[in-house]
Amino acid sequence: MPTIATTYGPIQVLASSVETFPSGAIRSCIASEPATLRTPYGDLTPQYSADTLRKRQLPSITFYRNGMLRVLPLEQQEEVRTPAAALPAEQITFYEDGAVRRVFPLNGRLSGFWSQEDEAQLSRPVKLNTPLGVLELNIVSAYFSPKGALRSLTLWPGEILEVPSPCGKLSARTGLSFYDTGEIKSLEPATPTSVATPIGKIRAFNPDVTGICGDANSLRFSRQGEIVGLACVANSFVIAGENEQAQRIAPPLRRNACDGETLEPAPLFLEFEGDRVSFSAEGMAPCSANRRDVSVTGFIPPLPRLNAGCTARTMW
Repeated sequence: MPTIATTYGPIQVLASSVETFPSGAIRSCIASEPATLRTPYGDLTPQYSADTLRKRQLPSITFYRNGMLRVLPLEQQEEVRTPAAALPAEQITFYEDGAVRRVFPLNGRLSGFWSQEDEAQLSRPVKLNTPLGVLELNIVSAYFSPKGALRSLTLWPGEILEVPSPCGKLSARTGLSFYDTGEIKSLEPATPTSVATPIGKIRAFNPDVTGICGDANSLRFSRQGEIVGLACVANSFVIAGENEQAQRIAPPLRRNACDGETLEPAPLFLEFEGDRVSFSAEGMAPCSANRRDVSVTGFIPPLPRLNAGCTARTMW
């Protein structure tokens, strides 16, 4: 097996795994034997084996053109020093200058042999410093700015965090993000939650959240704490028009993915900018209006029909 020299130390690699940039610098490789990479965050061992149900394939170590690490999968969970805390990590990504970008406490590969539920059972709460103070919770990943500010936390499905937001205390799921100066940038409401907006109170909630990434969530704030965007399925809106004509905007209806027949509301997205409010949704032509011409009303979706083996969503 060939050995390549890196900024962090030599790595014995699978010959067929080596990819290079046009300059000849290493772009990616797969470790074939134990190696110690000396980094500012500790001595780390890249993954070199794939003999468990959750790690059946060997992932690549990737580099930037300047030789700095980009993505580093680890052989086993190791403690990594970060600006927020010493965090357990099975994979780390970096910026081009070597600063930590993301830390993943777990990095099992989901498959027919290993499910998300299997992986979740291995998750343990981590304690870290955040703009909200010290938090202890189960995270999928922590995302940092190049200067070390905590930009976001992605939460494990089922993890709920009580957040002192600009709207008051809210229950958040999936993710929470921050500006580099520490203010809350976005969060994902765990349940339909009434929030005060420039056009009135709206029940903010996005039923389509996947939980993959907590960087950009549906309830978004400016640095000053004003709501600049949200999703809803429980409100409709009336835009006053000339000659007493009005336009009604409501969450679009779609067929339930479970039975293919029952209609349910898809999320309607609102954006606030200056004195304007914009509306958009999948399959709907976007529109906007002066916010003083918009009034908020309720929206009652069709009653769900329950079929055997199918659970209706009633979160709205």
